[in-house]
Amino acid sequence: MRTHALIVFALAAFLGSAAHAQSARPIAPASAADGTQPAGESDDDVQAVHVVEKRPFTEGGRLELSLFAPIQVNTKFTAHIGMGLEVAYHIRENLAVQIGGLWNPIAQQSTLTEELVNKVNQQPLAADALLLQAGGLVGLELMPIYGKLNIFDGKILKLGFYLNVGLGLAKTELQLQSSSSPEGRTFGDTGIRPMAGLGAGFRVFLTDRFTLRLEIRDLVYSAYVSTVNGCNYSDTVAISHNGTGATVSSSCNISAFGSDPKGDAAVAAAQIQTPSADVVNNLTAYLGLSFLF
Repeated sequence: MRTHALIVFALAAFLGSAAHAQSARPIAPASAADGTQPAGESDDDVQAVHVVEKRPFTEGGRLELSLFAPIQVNTKFTAHIGMGLEVAYHIRENLAVQIGGLWNPIAQQSTLTEELVNKVNQQPLAADALLLQAGGLVGLELMPIYGKLNIFDGKILKLGFYLNVGLGLAKTELQLQSSSSPEGRTFGDTGIRPMAGLGAGFRVFLTDRFTLRLEIRDLVYSAYVSTVNGCNYSDTVAISHNGTGATVSSSCNISAFGSDPKGDAAVAAAQIQTPSADVVNNLTAYLGLSFLF
């Protein structure tokens, strides 16, 4: 009887210890078992990391040579098409000093202006018809924005937005006769005058050396014109009456008026009779290709 009691007691003790071990076993989080988010954790606790890729090349300390094709945009009274060359040294990644030149082989009155001359015999004032034959600027370029675009399913396009400002000189002239005149278009020299430039544009980095540029630049120069071919208003009136036999000032170049000095001088007199203190805004689109050394 005592033996049976001991067996029963031992069996009860074994079963009790097994039950205690089962209750002490740790319970795994729900996320470990079924992949769901653990209780008490919200979506706000999940953080996204944005990686900014470093530029693959730098412009700091490098020279840049740019070739441009400038085309005037505001062609109400005049039309300009030319070529430009610019050299820049990048002091820093986003700051450069630049010097450039511009030459317009096509610098003439617009179609509207020639229609006024041919149909109603009205010449615009020099302030409206002053032509930019050539010029040069020295200035600074700042590129405050650089970015990338993902195009064509993974193709990365690198581009930059830039601003520039410069000061320089402009070589100017006036058109005296229209294309329909017997001698064709004729021009008179109006000298060199101060010029300023203010531009904004985009650069598209084709490679680490070649860059495509698209820029709008406002070239501003004085419209005050008091002489043509070195001749003042009194000189041009005298030439229009007496031709090459006119008595003029020492600075006046009568031969520069060409084969019809009377006709050209008469047009010049009408244009400079009332000089204007205005300025000319030559708004020009620059399309160019640059090479980094």
